[in-house]
Amino acid sequence: MTVPGIITSGSTAIPVRNLWLLMLYASKLFQHDQRIQKGDVEDNPDELFDLVAEILVTATERRLQRSLGRQYRSRSDTLTRVRGQIDVLTTESRLLLAQGRVACRFDELSVDNLRNRVLRTALVLAARHVADVTLERRARGLADILDQYGVSPRLVTQREAAQLTLGRNEQDDVEAIDAAQLLLQMTIPAESAGKQTTRDPEREAEAIRRLYEAAVRGFYRAVLPPDWKVASGEVHHHWPVTDGSGGLTAILPIMKTDTLLESASRRIIVETKFADALKPNQYGAVKLSRDHLFQLYAYVQTQHGKDELSTTAEGVLLYPVVGQHLNETATIQGHRYQFLTVDLGGSTAGIRDVLLSVPRNAVEAVDAPGPTHGI
Repeated sequence: MTVPGIITSGSTAIPVRNLWLLMLYASKLFQHDQRIQKGDVEDNPDELFDLVAEILVTATERRLQRSLGRQYRSRSDTLTRVRGQIDVLTTESRLLLAQGRVACRFDELSVDNLRNRVLRTALVLAARHVADVTLERRARGLADILDQYGVSPRLVTQREAAQLTLGRNEQDDVEAIDAAQLLLQMTIPAESAGKQTTRDPEREAEAIRRLYEAAVRGFYRAVLPPDWKVASGEVHHHWPVTDGSGGLTAILPIMKTDTLLESASRRIIVETKFADALKPNQYGAVKLSRDHLFQLYAYVQTQHGKDELSTTAEGVLLYPVVGQHLNETATIQGHRYQFLTVDLGGSTAGIRDVLLSVPRNAVEAVDAPGPTHGI
């Protein structure tokens, strides 16, 4: 049964171009690179892969003009002189001393580290998939140069790339690594031909959910004015307990919100739910999820007594759908609630407008192009 204007179920057919858009919003590259924020890439997500590849290639070329980053790695080898620590067991069992050799374990500086392997992998993938022939040649040439330096030809996985973190003295690699990690995400093979659909959310629901949550947070970090703060996710809220028994704290569930938006005058708790916005109840009437609504209500109510914003804290349930729409608001016990859907099958402008509608009525919008002009 379909009720006009009411969502009864979602769709799992997310266009690849919009999944790329989510990946862009979730990436560090979008939050750090002004060229992407001020450009028209959001309006042309089909061109996003080539743009990210261009940033990767240019940043890698610039990096190679100085030096290729080296890191210490552990190594074992049989040498003619002692280096590092002697591997006594191997030396004795193989009678190496009689041969004038010794087994050693030592650390050495090497270009064959995770950072450079991530760069090389991204360059190889860029050369395979970019549309621009010149960009393809540049990417392939850089991958060959890294081979010559001694970087391993084995391609790293997306999971391995996600584990890479840069230290304080490695900031020269930030742009190239941010672009490389985003590129690795974007080259996940689609499960069907063409550019219509990508991974099946039923089979990889957890990965898609995390991407959606990260995209929402990343978008707000990049586009909201400086006077807004965006929490990094999983913000803990404490139950307003008084006179609790000794064992109560151990059995109370932990409350963790997905995203917290805060300005001088507003606090908005945003819960991103990768699920149907409305579902039929036992009588066949479509309703909001009781669990989702009660969860958000509890999060908002726990704000009481914290500070001046606690009495006006707001709550938002933000659902991704395809080809459907829901936008309802209410004030419950002095707190504003919004129940909203993001159409991941729609236009980029539509996705952007829905996300901006959450904090929009608190800030006067500025009539200027680009995602960094405010809301």
